[in-house]
Amino acid sequence: MLRQTFESLLFFVALVREIPPFPLRVLLPGAVVLIIYPFLSVALGSGEEGAAFVTAFLMGLALRVALRFSGMLRMLLHRFARRETAATAVLVAMGPLLLLATVGDPLWCQRSQSAYYIILGSMFVSDMLANRTDMAARFWPWPAMRRVLPTLTRAMVLYNLGFLVLNEAVIYTARPSVWLIYWAVLPILSHVVLSLLILTVVSLDDSD
Repeated sequence: MLRQTFESLLFFVALVREIPPFPLRVLLPGAVVLIIYPFLSVALGSGEEGAAFVTAFLMGLALRVALRFSGMLRMLLHRFARRETAATAVLVAMGPLLLLATVGDPLWCQRSQSAYYIILGSMFVSDMLANRTDMAARFWPWPAMRRVLPTLTRAMVLYNLGFLVLNEAVIYTARPSVWLIYWAVLPILSHVVLSLLILTVVSLDDSD
């Protein structure tokens, strides 16, 4: 048993060493939130913590959407015409921002992250139930990944479910300001977990 534990530890260490570099620009939205929120809390005064939270979060979310916009356009262009792509991109990018700005509720901002996992996870669930790999193929379109796409589809269901539960747990147990810190570092956590998930699936497939 000790030998198996040691081999598992070595396997995990090897996977960690293979995690691809994290693009630092992805941290920019979180950094903006962590800088702007304290400033707004002081500037708006006591009793306006909710407004400070929503404003800071929307600015960070808008920046995060902008950083991912070009990639989203490329993905949509493979499925829709140019005019449809432009309309869909604007709706996907601006719709949540406008909704959250209109409601102005911090809890809605926090739950928008949960909604993201529910929507993305439901797409993988749909593929899994229908024995398809469409979503996984969009994320990992390389020929070398085709063998593991069914396994990755099931893994992504667990991935999104896990982060959905984690987000809800942070909402229920932590103050909104702590949740903002969690949201700021979430890209790093997601990158590490997803990378380890992919490397594990590929490594186990190669060992068969």
